Amino acid sequence: MNLYGLPQNRQRLIAVSLLVAALAILGLGVAAPVSDIVTGKQEAIRKSEAELARWRGIAASGDVMRAAIEDPSAAVRAGAIALPASTDAQAAASVQAMVRRILDNAGADLKSVQPLDTRRTGNLREAGVRIVAVASQRQLDDTLFALDHANPRLFVREANIQLASTGSRVAGEETAPMLQLRLDVYAYALSEE
Repeated sequence: MNLYGLPQNRQRLIAVSLLVAALAILGLGVAAPVSDIVTGKQEAIRKSEAELARWRGIAASGDVMRAAIEDPSAAVRAGAIALPASTDAQAAASVQAMVRRILDNAGADLKSVQPLDTRRTGNLREAGVRIVAVASQRQLDDTLFALDHANPRLFVREANIQLASTGSRVAGEETAPMLQLRLDVYAYALSEE
């Protein structure tokens, strides 16, 4: 079929039809990825809001601990979510053991553990450790979930999460990058009487 042999009106109609088809295909080619990006961002926002609600709950437990300083009946409630009375070194060792167990259960690769200075506030102390580990996103999620639900209560005061400098990947997760975690994990401990 010779397009140049057709009348000019028909040539224009075919050209406009091809242009409209090309624009429609281009529009779909742009709209589909944009739609996927928007859906992914909305899911990330929903997860972040859920995570924020969990961390607000953890922060609220800090108020319970501070209230235990002034209120003797609150001290009984604090005993249920705090480490028992012990020395600073014993409290830090307890936190370290709990965090090691949580990371091991999650499958994360613990690189180092460092005890942090103990802070005192009335009848309570904050014993903590700084950990450096390498984990996949799934292992990080499992670790944060376990920290959030630990008894006695553990909380993360500071976190630094970045892509690990090594090119290693978890078996079965070829596309999942490894993350390097630095977390300062604390627990409240009752003061020695």
